[in-house]
Amino acid sequence: MGQWDREVNGGRHLKQALAAVEAMGATDAVVVPATPSSSMLTAGARIGGVTTETAARIYRAMVLAGGR
Repeated sequence: MGQWDREVNGGRHLKQALAAVEAMGATDAVVVPATPSSSMLTAGARIGGVTTETAARIYRAMVLAGGR
């Protein structure tokens, strides 16, 4: 059995991925799409009283700022 088989069968990568997801939850982090859907933009525009274009610019700014 090769190293790849041992790692997959041993679950090392899966355990690392699960630990990363658990750590995200502990920091209140969420995963969002880089590009908002049209329904997301419509909802943002409606609640903010802005155009969908402005909602898109706001969304992109928030996603970019979130990584800092």
